[in-house]
Amino acid sequence: MSRTVLDKLLSHSLENYQALFNELRYHNHNAHHLGSLYLLGVSDDKLEKAYEIMSEGLDSNKPSPHEIDISNWRSYFGDADCCQSYRDFFREQLTTAGNDWKKKFFEFLLDNPSHPLINGVVGGLAHSLIHIGYALELDSPIVGIEALTMSAVCCDYLHEIVDTLEPPKCPSKSAIEIFKDVHLDDQFPIYDTATIDNLESVIKNCTDRILFYYNQWNMNRENIEKTMEELFDLAVYIYGATHKPNEIGFDFFLAHLLTSMHAIRMIHLHVDNQQVFEHIILQYFYFAIVLYVCQVRPEINEYFIDDYKVDSEKKNWDYVLDRLLNSKLMNDAHVVKVIRSLKEVEKVYGSKSEFYLKTAVKTVDNLNMERRWIGISDDERQLNVVKSS
Repeated sequence: MSRTVLDKLLSHSLENYQALFNELRYHNHNAHHLGSLYLLGVSDDKLEKAYEIMSEGLDSNKPSPHEIDISNWRSYFGDADCCQSYRDFFREQLTTAGNDWKKKFFEFLLDNPSHPLINGVVGGLAHSLIHIGYALELDSPIVGIEALTMSAVCCDYLHEIVDTLEPPKCPSKSAIEIFKDVHLDDQFPIYDTATIDNLESVIKNCTDRILFYYNQWNMNRENIEKTMEELFDLAVYIYGATHKPNEIGFDFFLAHLLTSMHAIRMIHLHVDNQQVFEHIILQYFYFAIVLYVCQVRPEINEYFIDDYKVDSEKKNWDYVLDRLLNSKLMNDAHVVKVIRSLKEVEKVYGSKSEFYLKTAVKTVDNLNMERRWIGISDDERQLNVVKSS
């Protein structure tokens, strides 16, 4: 395992592949995938082989219609055609900053306090947020360049909504209580299929109802660590305890709530401003409600994880990593990210009766490369979702 090999592959990806691909609809996950595998300790050979596979189908960098410079860099937010020009601009800026690249990195993210770029990082299914987390965790200006590029081109209609978010006005309930109430609320639309295509519709048609629940969250503003723990555990339950009782499955899009919270934990290590960091937490919570409604509000049954039975020989991280890294699951960036997030967070919050470990075992024992994720294939599997009347 060599940092030199990792940096070589990250540099190759930045130089050759766009931040977005497949008609600018999907996000380049190379940094997430390579970073996760590296941090899990895979060999150089495995890292290089994984990179070959993960780069298949990516789009090469192509010229942008506008040149980006310091005078106009905010003018083309959300323009996916500007991937290369934003990459070139941020590369120049962070390279010039040298060892102070993280200072310059946050200057761009936090520029213009009333409309900072960081308020748009939940756009594009929070891939920009996750990218920021990897840039900081890997201490990599290469990933930082990509993170800023992705943040700029994926900045969408969520940006203006997030800018106006304030702390909850009527705090009275825990996060998971709110999500259980949302599950039961028949004022939300019931979509035939859980798909990310519902996202814009939810935001446009359900804003008032979403804010009604958002404003009930009893956020612990005095102990932000406890707040992050609450949200991380909520994300684990939404990810691993929303399947049907007799059919274990995991939703591809809801998994992003878990990996996004890992990124937020990384960001917290570098943001001293309490108000700024609170706003990152608030935009995540708002986005989590939106995504949960978009995915048809599946029922959360905590006992699907709490009471999940794991054989004694499987109840260890060595088993999980063996199943992950010595199978085709290693080639799925999202599986790797989920497992690493669960493994790392256990070091911070403790075992909790193997809460995180059981979720990881459940994942590697029930996902396979033929039928991996609910929500991205053409099969008819669903979570334990609200039934239409």
